[in-house]
Amino acid sequence: MDADRRAKLAPVLAALAVIVLPGLASFALDEAGYQTVGSAVWAIGYGTGILMLWYVWIRPLDITGPESVDRSDPDEE
Repeated sequence: MDADRRAKLAPVLAALAVIVLPGLASFALDEAGYQTVGSAVWAIGYGTGILMLWYVWIRPLDITGPESVDRSDPDEE
């Protein structure tokens, strides 16, 4: 598998794992009669997955404006 295809496939697989795996685990536990445990597994799995996605993809982004922008208010002059 080439690097470009892997780079496109990684976010899709990660998102599916974050959404699908906790959901399937919750469903299985609910069907077995453990609704509270199923809800806890879903919340912990989904929350951990979202935090991991944030940590890996969003946190490293440099979301700042350009340095050369004049930030003074034109109405104050």
